[in-house]
Parts: sequence; structure tokens; C-alpha cells
Amino acid sequence: MSKNKIHKDHIVKGATFIITSVFLISCMGAIAKFLSETINPIELAFYRNLMVFSGFVLFLLISKKWHKVKTVRPKAHIIRAVAGTLGLICGFYSLSILPLATAATLYYTAPLMVVILSGPMLREHVGLQRYTAVVVGFSGVMLVVNPNGQDLVIIGLIFAFFDAFFSALTQIFLRDLGKTESSFTTVFYYMGIGALMTFFMLPFVWTGIPQSSQWLLLLGLGITGGVQQVTKTIGASLAPVSLTGPLNYTGIIWAALFGFIFWDTIPTWSVFTGAAIIIASNIFILYRENRKKRLN
Repeated sequence: MSKNKIHKDHIVKGATFIITSVFLISCMGAIAKFLSETINPIELAFYRNLMVFSGFVLFLLISKKWHKVKTVRPKAHIIRAVAGTLGLICGFYSLSILPLATAATLYYTAPLMVVILSGPMLREHVGLQRYTAVVVGFSGVMLVVNPNGQDLVIIGLIFAFFDAFFSALTQIFLRDLGKTESSFTTVFYYMGIGALMTFFMLPFVWTGIPQSSQWLLLLGLGITGGVQQVTKTIGASLAPVSLTGPLNYTGIIWAALFGFIFWDTIPTWSVFTGAAIIIASNIFILYRENRKKRLN
């Protein structure tokens, strides 16, 4: 088999894993929205992290591959885990308040925030074209929010933006961690620290032991969250983000579909238009970053 054929096969496999990952995280969001009607989002974050972390520990106990979690950068893992956990909590809160498609669309402002933060945090040069794309992207946000249209709860919008902000921070921290740490190690500490962090928050939000009917959904929350992490990691290793990145935005389609099926909500034209502008801005930024790498 030729090298070109192998490369194409890897791209197709990588794209398949990324699409699967996006579908699973959309499922996790829908499950979280169902459960948030009776369970506090912080509790949901705790159960999600604990279940995934337990799966990692079980794997290590069976495989005896404890070397996979050795690290010389505990502080970096703690910072990444705190940012990721706060983002997860904010995301679950936004899902409990906003329509599924609206929350999903606002989440995709994270790459725009990465551009803004990469200058002061990573000392990267950000040109006028990428800053312009950020401005255009946030004009799409205004269409999604549509202050003169649908009656969105302000607190839900605030949580959605903080979700995107912490996601942007996480992406920046992962750029640095990825230079020395494996994906397995990073996810292991993220889930473990996240479970511990939310455990100490439980006394302030505890709603009681979940009912028997809720445990199946909680299991689904953990499985979709855990498998999503794995498929996302495999997809990223098989194909370049410049090709698979745009596939992440299929999550908006799934969110709109789930919102219609389970909550009978149909996104307005302003949400679809705003989503299109945000996606176009993100793809342009991705194109510029990829071109910059090729030139260097």
C-alpha cells in the first residue's frame, strides 16, 4: 500500500473518530440537560468525572501500566484540571437554562477567545486578519443572543460564555502540556482532580442520592463523556486539525436535532445565521494558523 493511500486512510479514520466524538459530547449535553432538571450541575460534573476516572483506574489495575500516569508536571495538570472542571460546571449550568442549540453555539466561541488569549499568554503574534475574524465571529454571537428577540435568561448566557472562556484556557494549557505529556496522562489527572474538586463542592449543592431511574442516565453521562475523550484523542492523532477541525461544528446540528426531538424547541433564524458566522470565523482562523505553520 502506498504512503498516500495510508495517509488518506488515516484522514478518513481520524474524521470518523472526530465526528463520533462530537456526536457523543452532544449526547452528553442532552443527558446533562435532562438530569439538570432535578440534579445540580456541580453534582453532574462530579458524577461524570468520578465515573470516567474510575474507568481509568480499572484499566490501570488490569493492565498494570502505571507508568502511563507518571508525570513531572503536577502543577500544570492541576491548573488544566481546574480550568476544565470550571468549564464543565459552567457548561452544565448553561445547558440547564438555555436551549440546547443556543448553548452549543455559544460554546464554539472558545476558538475566538483562544486567539485573544494567545497573545498575552503564549506571546504569539496575532495579525490583523485573525483579530478581524474574531470581531466578525462575535458579531455572530450578537445574532445568537438576539437581545430584541427570544427571551434568553441572562445568567444562562453568562455561564455559556464562561464555559467557552474556560475551554479556551484549557486549549492553551493543553498546547503546553502536549509537549511533554501523553493524552492518557492528561485526561487521567483531569478527571481525578476534577472529581476531587467537585466532591468538596457537594455539601453546598447536595440534592440527595439520585433516584434509581436517574442512575442509568448518570451512567450514560459518564460513558459518553469518557468515550468522547478517547475518540477525540484518537481522531486528533490520526488526522491534522486543519482538516478535522471544521467537523467539530456538526455538534450544533446534533444539538438542534436533540432540542427539537426532546424539548420541541426549534432554533430561530438568528441562531442559525449567528452559528454560520461563528463557524466561518473559526474556520478562517484555523486556515490562517495552518498557513502560518506551513510558512514557518
